[in-house]
Amino acid sequence: MGIFDVNPATQQTGPAPGLFTPAGMGEAATVVVKAPPGTTLASVPAPYSPRGNGALSDEERQDLEACKAGVDNLRNAFWVAGKSLETLKKAELHREENPNFAEWVWEQWEISESQLHRLIAEWPVGEALHNLGHKPKESQVRKLTRLRAQTNDRVAITVYDTIARCTTSVTGKLVEEVVDKLGTLAPDVPPAEVSSRVRQLLTPPQPDSTQVSPTGGGGEQGRSAAPGNPDSPIGESRQQPSPDKGAPLAQPDIERLEKTLDALKRAAGTIHKTAVRRAVDAQPEVAYGLVREIGAHLQKIDRAVAVRMPPEYREK
Repeated sequence: MGIFDVNPATQQTGPAPGLFTPAGMGEAATVVVKAPPGTTLASVPAPYSPRGNGALSDEERQDLEACKAGVDNLRNAFWVAGKSLETLKKAELHREENPNFAEWVWEQWEISESQLHRLIAEWPVGEALHNLGHKPKESQVRKLTRLRAQTNDRVAITVYDTIARCTTSVTGKLVEEVVDKLGTLAPDVPPAEVSSRVRQLLTPPQPDSTQVSPTGGGGEQGRSAAPGNPDSPIGESRQQPSPDKGAPLAQPDIERLEKTLDALKRAAGTIHKTAVRRAVDAQPEVAYGLVREIGAHLQKIDRAVAVRMPPEYREK
């Protein structure tokens, strides 16, 4: 784990009342819980130009503290730390303590100048991947630096997202290998094309269909290739079906959906409104916390399954 990598043990899900939040509970959860400054990307002020050269205003002091808290959070979410550093630098919120930004950052957090510039450059990618449901490590995003320089952030995000969807886990070594195998890409390469190439790189090689059969001789009789279409006079292959849920790349995703549905069905069978009300009346501090967390996880699932469904697949 790199110095700026996410520590899964400290990851928390913030409040997010949504479609699946139990009736009557969303408003209460929102009022009870508010993310402390610097712990989420939304709680860090966006980078802005300096508002003066002298003493900080009250608003600037609040922004300063929020950004400091954001950098303190770098082990849990490096993109929050990167955004905080950019705001601190651009708004010159450090000017009262030390006009030299790099020196001030080193004094505060012992982050070198090269590291802080890297965090500032990488946080938009980390934010985008986080919004897609991933938990990227800074050491993994760092492996995309050369690719980002060749193309753009969108392509880099596509590469990471494709790797995450095609494998059980993402590692810095795997990201580096994929980037190396992609080679030099055109600056305007379509992300869809890059995604297709990454999938090909991650797909296990298929057995050679022209290999000679172990039972004997060469020629057509000894080949193990799948036969052509016997109804065709020239042995044309039948039209191959498009990839479906049985395809190697799609099957793990289908299993994830099935497991999620099964877990939701079991959960729905154990919870009801009366039980929630009794829990809230008996122990409101504990109950509201649990309701908030349940709502946050359900809303995350809601966002993940929000796809445009063709009419023929919609519920009648």
